[in-house]
Amino acid sequence: MLSKYLVRDIMKRGIVEVSLNDKISDIVKKMAENDISSVVVSDNQAFWGIITDTDILKHYHENLDTLKAEDIMNSKIIAISPEAPLEKAVEVMIENNIHHLYVRSELDDKIVGVISSKDIVKLMGSVQREQS
Repeated sequence: MLSKYLVRDIMKRGIVEVSLNDKISDIVKKMAENDISSVVVSDNQAFWGIITDTDILKHYHENLDTLKAEDIMNSKIIAISPEAPLEKAVEVMIENNIHHLYVRSELDDKIVGVISSKDIVKLMGSVQREQS
């Protein structure tokens, strides 16, 4: 079903970055404004980690004005090439129990986009409708 697609076919181009010291309350607003479920934590020179909506939910009972990005970020960024088969992206997500996969350019090693499990399921639904 997904064999004819590459990661680049469904990835969301561009990423939203936040800094290590950004308050989680501000990050929540930024995620809502951009209708996204994850952000990359960086310092303009390097990527330090990611924060997903699930990471934020784990801390919902805490004061989001005092928590900073570096307090809850996941420093393990798993990335894939835009030229990789979409089926490979699914395998990586399953193997690592993640819902967001960052897309890293092979040319300059920069993160150029993101795909989520939601994006993949949405594509699967479209393919199913076309086949019906």
